Order: sequence, then structure tokens, then C-alpha cells
Amino acid sequence: MKPKDPLYFITLIPPTPIKNEVEKFKEEIKEKFGIKHALKLPAHITIQIPFRIPEKNQDFLIKKVEEFSKGQNAWKVQLEDFGKFDKKVIYIKIKDHDPFIFLYEDLQKLLLSFIDLKSHELASKMHPHITIATRDLKRSHFPEIWDDFKDRHYRGSFILKDLYLFKHNGTTWDSIRKFALGN
Repeated sequence: MKPKDPLYFITLIPPTPIKNEVEKFKEEIKEKFGIKHALKLPAHITIQIPFRIPEKNQDFLIKKVEEFSKGQNAWKVQLEDFGKFDKKVIYIKIKDHDPFIFLYEDLQKLLLSFIDLKSHELASKMHPHITIATRDLKRSHFPEIWDDFKDRHYRGSFILKDLYLFKHNGTTWDSIRKFALGN
């Protein structure tokens, strides 16, 4: 059986102070409820969900994403309170979705110009957020955890300056490149 091509994904990562605040929420959920999957990655906002390409095309991908990033502008992101997707994910809400949607749409056009993304590698819509509980969040535990977060208030803001390319090494995700937005 032929080995699969590696998995990649493209994301935005907040600066260290915000990242540390988010990690505290994830750690709290782990301590109180034993939910820890969200700790496998740093706090992030996914722009391109995982996709596969041959490893030999990685340098070309890096070159194209680097060119793309230079044409984008940094912007201020405001975080406000918590949200949920069904009974599967708890996250920190982002106030203004428009800059993320524009970035996502432009990135999709770029990627589709040289990668044949499969239907499961394309998000049907963009809903920017920062996950604090996911995959190992069981439906039976969800109400208790959501009750703990639904009325909490959280505010944070930062200037988003970089795009990141991650690659799955077979066990975990590694950040393989950081791309500055703008020139």
C-alpha cells in the first residue's frame, strides 16, 4: 500500500499573551473535566483545514503562501466571550469575521490554482474562532462544560501579523513556516 501524502494546514496564531490566556482555558477544562485534545495545538484560527499534497510539492506551497502573505495586511482582532458548535466544540468568539472571510476566500483561490483540493479539504464556510474544547468533548460532558463557560465574559485583542503552515508528522502537528503579512 502506497503511503499517504503528508497533511498540511494553514492557520493564524495570536501573540504570546493571548495564546497564554487561551491555554489557561484549555488547561482549566483539562483539570476540571479531563478534556485535553485542544491542547495538542497552540491557540489558533484555522484558515485552511487540513489537506494533502505530495511532499515534493512542499517547497512550491511555501513559495506560493509566502508570496500570498506579502500581499495581505495585518489587522486588529477582537475576541469576545465564548461560543459553541452544536455539542462538539467550545470556542472563543471573534467579533469581526469579515477580514478572515476575505483572507480565506483569497487563499482558497490561490490554493485551488495549483492544488486539487478534495471536497473534504474545503470548508463549506468560514467561521473564525479559537477552540478551547473539541474532539474528546463527549456529548454527555458538554452541558456541564458549556454551563461553566456560557455566561463568562472574556475580552482580548491583538494585531494579527502572521500566517503559519503546519505539517502533520504522523503523530502531532509541527509549525514548519511562519509568513509575515504585508511587506
